[in-house]
Amino acid sequence: MKSYKICIIYRMKTPIKYCALLSLLLGIVFFSLNSNAKEGKWKYYATGDDRTKHYYDPESVAYISDNIVRVWEKTTTSELSTSLTKELKTFREIDCSRRRYRILEMHVEFRDGSEKEQSFSNPKWMDIAQNTWSDILYGILCKKK
Repeated sequence: MKSYKICIIYRMKTPIKYCALLSLLLGIVFFSLNSNAKEGKWKYYATGDDRTKHYYDPESVAYISDNIVRVWEKTTTSELSTSLTKELKTFREIDCSRRRYRILEMHVEFRDGSEKEQSFSNPKWMDIAQNTWSDILYGILCKKK
């Protein structure tokens, strides 16, 4: 009788182990797909002279008026860069009619693992220079339809 009870307990534990393992594997697959989807929203558009890569989030593009567009932009520095930052995300506002931009928010990830976020209440406008990565983003977002 005791061996029969052990067999029943053993058989009940086995499916639970397989279900737990299967749930764990499905969870890992789900979360890895979800994190890839979040990272996949960034669209590459330029590389700087120091191999810094620039991306923008097409889903964040918002045309506030005929001349003003807002967008999230991400910059990742290369391993060769001497910059203290690893990644910089900026929420930019671009004035298409005057070829200028300003930064409304920023999130900085430093190489040492620390992070900083900042919002600007009245940021200054800066000109967009020709033949720069800012000029490329300007061309993408401000092109005439």
